[in-house]
Amino acid sequence: MLSRTYSDELCARAVQRLHHEAGTPQLLDYEFRLLRDYIHQYCGIFYDDAKSSTLASRLSFRLKLLGISSYSEYYNYLKFNPRAEEEIEDLIPHLTNNETYFFREMNQISFLIDELVGKLKEGKSGKKSLKILSCGCSSGEEAFTLAMLLEEAGAYSAGHNIEITGIDIDRKVIEKAVKGEYTSYSLRAAEKERIDRYFKREGDRYLIDRRIRDRVAFRRGNLLDPSMFNAFRDVDAILCRNVFIYFSEDAIRSIAGSFHGIISGRGQLLLGHSESLSRITDIFKPIRNPNVIVYTKKDF
Repeated sequence: MLSRTYSDELCARAVQRLHHEAGTPQLLDYEFRLLRDYIHQYCGIFYDDAKSSTLASRLSFRLKLLGISSYSEYYNYLKFNPRAEEEIEDLIPHLTNNETYFFREMNQISFLIDELVGKLKEGKSGKKSLKILSCGCSSGEEAFTLAMLLEEAGAYSAGHNIEITGIDIDRKVIEKAVKGEYTSYSLRAAEKERIDRYFKREGDRYLIDRRIRDRVAFRRGNLLDPSMFNAFRDVDAILCRNVFIYFSEDAIRSIAGSFHGIISGRGQLLLGHSESLSRITDIFKPIRNPNVIVYTKKDF
């Protein structure tokens, strides 16, 4: 008599063959765990057991494109194929929702701009500077919004040295951010006066003004890689909004540790409204302001 485990595996593989014959391979439990853990280890994005079908739908088109007949074969491709690094880069954009637009969640942004401009005004004689990171910046809307609002606040006119850097693991969205070209969908929360001031329209595309584009730098980076942060020190503000919703607690804890190492003593960390560090790590303390929670560095 076959053991139950072996029998179950044979049944699962039979179902998989039927799906393959129908053109829709099934993601088996063991394949889900292999792929889920591989993705998590690579970039921190985590799919819990209830999201097996979600992961299957997001991977299925890659199998079809590569002519791969099963998810286990795709896992072996990611592990051993010479083109594996390129494949994971092509896959990453489809693992999350790159939902972003200009002037998003302005209560947070306005609060931060006031704090940053206040910090510049408090500065002593000599060089005044700000360092800001937009982590999980996607196609750059958040980082450019910061540059626009700092200009409106007069932060650039006094000769201050302001560094805004956008970071994202997705190579394609970084390329789009560098190009600075958008559709009206990205501008759905922008006032007409700001659109006219900061963009040039060409057909159905909106090109960001060069002076704003040149005030933001972009780089591809994996937030889970501590060495990626070696280039940053004494950062005044880190925005990592609506990013941690995709990550495991272990990944969040690791990234928060990297943030703690580069943020200044008075620096501020902003997360999305539905995100919190409170039950994950105590290296940052929440400061509650009207409608806005910011995190500041806790020293030990």
